[in-house]
Amino acid sequence: MEYVVYCDESRHTSPRVSDYLAIGGLWVPRAQRQELQDGLRAVAQHPGARAEVKWKKTSRVSIATYRNFIDAFFDSPACFRAIVVELARCDFHSFHGGDAELGFYKFYYEMLVKWLLPGNRHQVLIDFKQNRESGRHKILGEVIARTSGVGEVAAVNVIDSAESRIAQLADLLTGAVAAAWSSDVRPGSPKDELIRHIAGPLGRDTLRFQSPSPGMSKFNIFRIALSEGGQ
Repeated sequence: MEYVVYCDESRHTSPRVSDYLAIGGLWVPRAQRQELQDGLRAVAQHPGARAEVKWKKTSRVSIATYRNFIDAFFDSPACFRAIVVELARCDFHSFHGGDAELGFYKFYYEMLVKWLLPGNRHQVLIDFKQNRESGRHKILGEVIARTSGVGEVAAVNVIDSAESRIAQLADLLTGAVAAAWSSDVRPGSPKDELIRHIAGPLGRDTLRFQSPSPGMSKFNIFRIALSEGGQ
């Protein structure tokens, strides 16, 4: 199989230590990518989604269209994986040689590596973020290439999510997971409704859960358990 993996992150810069950061990846079979992209583009012609679709823009105006984005995900062969990390346990400045950015990309590695299955080929697309050091995504690709027992990663590239509806779907899913774990979404709000809309087809009423296995599935959430000293 060939996959295009659309990645995003949420709450990684949050000042609230009660929050969880989330890093998510949307695995899209390359053969079905255009079909999913076209379907999302059609949905986005409706009022409320002509601008960039983003979790933080979830509102009463956009909620109907955002639900349709989620429905398109469940109707597609795409699979989603997210890791969540408790910010209170993160001490980026004491670990990784004091390089917080390096620590963040190590979490990216943990999200990706379990689903880079042998025999498969992957193109990894990471939403643009301002890094202190350029080329972090290339180093991530080099580290994965040196990892034994994983599938091929043809490239790790940076994209602008404003130009890709699939990348915007990855933003919605990742943001919803981070918000559900951080437990600060007001009950009955549009964001609460969207979380429940995602959780429903999974047989749950929230996204604050851990999957029983890290193996590939439609929707997988894994909580990184850091030591008391942080990481």
